[in-house]
Amino acid sequence: MELVQTISQSQTMQMGGQLLQSLAILGMASSDLSEHIQERAEANPYVSYRPPAAFVARGGEDFDAVAAVAADRPSLMAHVVEQIERAFAAPSDRLIALHFAEALEPTGWLSQPVETIALVAGCPLRKAEQVLEVLQGFEPAGLFARSLSDCLLIQAREADLLTWEVETLIRNLDMLDGRRARLAELCDCEVSDIPDILGQIRGLNPKPGLAYDHVAVPVFPPDLIATRGEDGWTVELNRATTPTITVREDHASDDRADREARKLRRKALAEARALALALERRGDTLLRTGAVLVARQARFLERGTAYLVPLTLDDVAAELGVHASTISRAVSGRMIQTPTRALPLRAFFSRPVSTMPGSVAVSRDSMMDFVQRAVEDEDPRDPLSDDAIVMLAQRSGLQIARRTVAKYRSTLGLGSSYERRRRAIGA
Repeated sequence: MELVQTISQSQTMQMGGQLLQSLAILGMASSDLSEHIQERAEANPYVSYRPPAAFVARGGEDFDAVAAVAADRPSLMAHVVEQIERAFAAPSDRLIALHFAEALEPTGWLSQPVETIALVAGCPLRKAEQVLEVLQGFEPAGLFARSLSDCLLIQAREADLLTWEVETLIRNLDMLDGRRARLAELCDCEVSDIPDILGQIRGLNPKPGLAYDHVAVPVFPPDLIATRGEDGWTVELNRATTPTITVREDHASDDRADREARKLRRKALAEARALALALERRGDTLLRTGAVLVARQARFLERGTAYLVPLTLDDVAAELGVHASTISRAVSGRMIQTPTRALPLRAFFSRPVSTMPGSVAVSRDSMMDFVQRAVEDEDPRDPLSDDAIVMLAQRSGLQIARRTVAKYRSTLGLGSSYERRRRAIGA
C-alpha cells in the first residue's frame, strides 16, 4: 500500500512540473524563450536547438542582440528607456511611459494620438497627459512631440526663446507661404520682422530622434500575423520569431552504458520531450487565442476602436476551455500584425457596459466613442449637458449613467458643457 502511494505521488509531482514548465514557457516573450531553450539545449544532449529566423537574419546563431546594442551608441529606444527608468518611480507610470516609447517614430515624434496610447495603456487620458508632460522634458528636447509645432515649441521653451512672437509664428507655420501679412498681424509686428523671428527658430531641430538613427532599433516582430482574404480573416503564427527544437531520439539507446548512465539519459530524454511538448502547446494556445480574438473583433480591425465588442479574458477562456490565467499569460506582451498596423493582443479586450433590456451589449470603448461623437456633433454655442447625452444614448438603445458620462468626458479630455460653451464664445 505504501509502495502504491509513493508511485502515485511521484507521478503527480512530475506532471505538476511539466505543467509549470508549460505555463512558464507560455508566458515568455520570444527573445526570453529563445535564451531559455538555448540554455536547455546546451545542458541536454537530446535537444537540438534552432534559433528564430528573425534572430538569425540579424546576425546568425551566435548573434547577441543585447551585446551588439551595448557595443555601439544607444538607440533612440534605449536612450528613452534609460530616462524612463530614472524619471518614474511608480511601476504604473513607468508602464504608461513605455507605451509612449513604443509609439515613437524615428524622428522622435509620436506616431499615435495621446487618446489612442491612453486607451492601449488602459489609463485615463488625464493621467496619460501627465506622463507625457514628463516625457517631453527628456533629452534631447523635442522628443515625444505630437506635431512639428509641438516639437519646436518644446525646444524653444527649453532654449528660453519662447517669446509671444516666436510662439505665434511656430503655431502658424503654414501661414509663411503666402499669408505673411496676416501672420505679422497675429504676431503684432511688421511683415519685415518675420524673417528675424524666423531666424530665432532656425537653429531648432525638427526631428531630434534622427540623432540616434546610427543604429537600428532592435525589432521584435509580432508573434501572430492576421490577414484578410475573400473568405474572411486568417491568423497564423509568425514562425520567424519562434525557436524550434528537435528531440534527438537516435541518441537514446546505448546498451554499453552502465545502469546509472542509462537512468540519467532516460531522464534527459524525458525532459527533452517535455520541453518540445511545452513549446508545441505554447504555439497552439497562442494561435487559438489569436484566432478567437480576431474572429470576435473583426469589425474592430476593419473599422476602428468604436466597433470593439465587450470581450474579457473569461470569455476567451470559456471558448477555448482553459483557465483565464492561461489566456492572460498568452496575451501578455504579445503583438499581432494586421494589414494596417501591429497591435498588442490586450487591445482586443474591452469591458462591457450595461445597456437597456433587450439591446445588444456594447463595450466601454464603443460607449466612449459615442460620448465623443455626441460632443463633436453638438452645437458649440449650445453644448449638450451630461443629462442630454444620457437621453441621447437612451434613444439609441444604450443605458449609461450620468456619472459615467462625466467620467468618460474626463478620460477623453472633454470639458463640461459650461466649459465648452465658454470656449466657443471666447473663440
